[in-house]
Amino acid sequence: MDWNKTKSIFIIVFSILNVFLYSLYLDRYTEAENLEELSESTVDDKLDADDITYSNLPEDVEGMPYIRGETKVFTAKDAPTGNVQVSVQAGKKLQVAYEEPVSPEGEAESAEALDAFVEEVVHEGTSYELWEIDEEQNKAVYFQNFDGNTLYFSEDGKVTVYWNNDGDIVRYEQTMYTDIIENQEPKELVTAITAIHTLYQKNELERDLTINKTDLGYSVHVQVSENRQMFVPTWHIQAELSDGSREDYFVNAVKDGVLELNKEEDEPEEEEQ
Repeated sequence: MDWNKTKSIFIIVFSILNVFLYSLYLDRYTEAENLEELSESTVDDKLDADDITYSNLPEDVEGMPYIRGETKVFTAKDAPTGNVQVSVQAGKKLQVAYEEPVSPEGEAESAEALDAFVEEVVHEGTSYELWEIDEEQNKAVYFQNFDGNTLYFSEDGKVTVYWNNDGDIVRYEQTMYTDIIENQEPKELVTAITAIHTLYQKNELERDLTINKTDLGYSVHVQVSENRQMFVPTWHIQAELSDGSREDYFVNAVKDGVLELNKEEDEPEEEEQ
């Protein structure tokens, strides 16, 4: 038997087989991509049909890491002095009540006056940003931020300011995280449009809705220990409903799941990292 010829035949046969298998792989890969594009296109068509609109979505989003932080232990030294009564609940919630209400510079209901008060009076007040003003309950809520990213709806990282019917500030409460650090290397994030599609496919979005804001922040992922929390990158999608009211939605930017952060009775879902 001529082994050289036999070896050559085997090499040719295996080469042809490899080419065939590779072409089959390419065909299936292309089909999968086309199906994915069709699916995305179908969702966009449904969004259009339901009058759900969006514009100016962020592009080329960079990865973000998980982060973790320690709950700050407050003392009376973290509160302003004079004209105040100070208490600390469970070591982590600072409560400051004014014996005589304080008149802010401008109307207490205005963002400018509230921002000035928080920045000047509250401990490390520049670490917080305004989330909402509730004129019916005479209060404003601020969320802590880290490196320019908001920590959404964490009870241990916010400031709440209260005022009376005359527009004078009567008290505030504060919780805070300290020693916030990046936990791992940056994670690849889902895009803003993917987060919107997820909300739609989960029946979270109403008809006749305008998405006017999409940005990235963090939300509590898991409680590492009694005083330590881990946070996951989170899409915040803000929309205006047909009646003019505002609705806020949150999507896990790493694993693409809907988060019910703005329902205080619910806890954010815990997922394996």
